[in-house]
Amino acid sequence: MRTQVSILHHDYPSRLREHVRGKMEALERFNHHVTTMTARLEREGNGHRVEIVAQIAHGPTLVADVCMDVFEAALEEALDRMARSLKRSNRKRGLERRRSAHKSA
Repeated sequence: MRTQVSILHHDYPSRLREHVRGKMEALERFNHHVTTMTARLEREGNGHRVEIVAQIAHGPTLVADVCMDVFEAALEEALDRMARSLKRSNRKRGLERRRSAHKSA
């Protein structure tokens, strides 16, 4: 899985990039079909916006977009939303595979 972290407007310390990358790599355990995952961190007025986008091989593109007053809260909420989306996508992929096996039998 390729990961990329974009920090817009350089409002965050650079060490944060590795911290976010590590958290995103941990999400791979929920769905092993993820090919790329990108995160965009930016400050919007008084709030912080975290957007995580996951590309799944032969599947949907998943997006978790959160804007909150505290950066850590926005990051954790975006990671939680992405984890739920990855789990749901993995379950659906398994159901589709089982359904197609029943049709051909």
